Amino acid sequence: MRLSILAAAIPVALAAASLPALAELPTAPMNPTIQDKKVITSSDQLPRRQYQIPKAPSELIDAPKAELEPVVNALDKDLKTDLETLDIQDRAARTGMMNARAQIAIFRGDYVGAQAILRDIRSQQEKAADKITSGVSMENILTTRIKGGDLATVQRPFLKDALAHAYGGMPFAVVGDNLKGAKGSLEVLTKNVVVGGFRTSLDPAAKNLNNNVPANMVVAIVNARNTFDHVAPFRDDIVAVLQDVIDRNKVAKVDVWTQRLVTLPPTGGKPVVVGIWDSGTDVKLFHAAKLPGIAFDQDMNQTTALVRPMGAAEPRLPELKQYVKGSMDLRAAIDSEDARAIKKKITTLKPDEVKQFSEDLGAVGMWVHGTHVAGIAVDGNPYAEVTAVAMHWSNAAEPQLVSMETAKKTAAAYKAAVEHFKKTGTRVVNMSWRYGPGAYEGSLAYHNVGKTPEERKQMALQIFNYEKDALEAAFKSAPGILFVAGSGNEDNSADFSTYIPAGLQLPNLITAGAVDQSGTETNFSTFGKTVVVHANGFEVVSFMPGGEKTKLSGTSMASPQVANLAAKLFAMKPELTPEQVKALILQGADKNGRVNLINPVKTMQLAGMKS
Repeated sequence: MRLSILAAAIPVALAAASLPALAELPTAPMNPTIQDKKVITSSDQLPRRQYQIPKAPSELIDAPKAELEPVVNALDKDLKTDLETLDIQDRAARTGMMNARAQIAIFRGDYVGAQAILRDIRSQQEKAADKITSGVSMENILTTRIKGGDLATVQRPFLKDALAHAYGGMPFAVVGDNLKGAKGSLEVLTKNVVVGGFRTSLDPAAKNLNNNVPANMVVAIVNARNTFDHVAPFRDDIVAVLQDVIDRNKVAKVDVWTQRLVTLPPTGGKPVVVGIWDSGTDVKLFHAAKLPGIAFDQDMNQTTALVRPMGAAEPRLPELKQYVKGSMDLRAAIDSEDARAIKKKITTLKPDEVKQFSEDLGAVGMWVHGTHVAGIAVDGNPYAEVTAVAMHWSNAAEPQLVSMETAKKTAAAYKAAVEHFKKTGTRVVNMSWRYGPGAYEGSLAYHNVGKTPEERKQMALQIFNYEKDALEAAFKSAPGILFVAGSGNEDNSADFSTYIPAGLQLPNLITAGAVDQSGTETNFSTFGKTVVVHANGFEVVSFMPGGEKTKLSGTSMASPQVANLAAKLFAMKPELTPEQVKALILQGADKNGRVNLINPVKTMQLAGMKS
């Protein structure tokens, strides 16, 4: 998936069942000194591993532990070595490995050891809420398991009291969004969905690989087992505690975002073309440019539809739109009709229904995405004219097979896209999408292309770098356009993961992360040295195709806020260059730790304009 979309609309239960990223870690000598540690600064430096599993991943969820123990032991040995011998500069990658070891410890029944790792992970978190909430539920579940006793009469009451004390003592203004998100995820946790997700994605990949699978697939199996052994029995109790804490904290966060926004006057500006490079945009909802847009199908052949066709999911569109709305209410702990609808749908899915539902969510997500982004990008700007480049990426559960031939077609599409923007006189382009070479490793592994994981890594890098170079060259060919990218929703480093476009550094490119309306970095926002500004990306209201409105969250919603400010500067002062607009945005932003929150009012004043 290339879009930063619908993180909340696609439930954790489905996401957990998808094919994991395939960037694995190298074996190194035991017990070196600190000085001897190999410094790891990007994911592509990491050699890959694979492990032989005895049967399909979905079957291993309930198989006897003895069937999985040999591969789990081998993986844990490698993880331990890596953590001792590698200086991994990315916190997300490092703590991801630590969490894998914690899950393995839980699988083995070493609850005390797992708790120690979970506390270590929490100490390394960088976001304020994560420093408080990371691993707290599992740590208390493990304390409950250590205590023992009857599940109904001893363990469940004990855990409820422990979690009520733990969560009740937390500063809700800091952790509230995390707690609401956790509650929403638990409410749609079902074994049928996870098993169905495994059968949809992991089982076919494992079969193609002759069950010689990447490490992250083994971790996914262990996670699933632990979830149903230790989390599911207490699900209703955890949800009840979280709901009580949420109900007792109804005070809204202080909104520092809305007061920063600028609406341009109806006179005094010049038309400015705003480009929306996305999954499809209903340009008819806005003031369309003379050339409304161009489109590409999933194979990067030019096509005509600017709004993504729903295909076989078209008859289900009314209910899918309701799920888009309900997912955000679920995340915000709002008991709406739409939230109840998606909860009912997910919790009643059978394993063989998961594939279609997952693909439907992918389709409607891409159907909504570009139009929602466009509405944010032009809000409050009467001079904005919209032109679109629509990329109708695949929503199929099976990843498309990539090759140098597909890379050449993608590169040609990138060039054509930028040429379109140049032809239309576009001044600012929003790109709420990103991907890295790991996605291509996943594709190659799924289709069993390449003899070894290391060979697949090199093939993926070659394909990815060809596209990256083409995209960078296209940007450089358009010095009169400011490109704005969303950083991503993986809570990792955009430069460590070598994402494009978010990981690129160019004078006419700016990458944005997401905060909520209080200015607090969201728990999902990707960061890194290339992520130089932030904007509101939490529950932002905008349009769906046809004109209905809904709320979405993601860095996809943050970057068009930056594009919006840039377009307003260009409208009022067309003589500004992209570099000057970028400098004004950066100069007007307010720094608070890692967050650099744009301030449209201040930026407009710096440009010599009334706000």
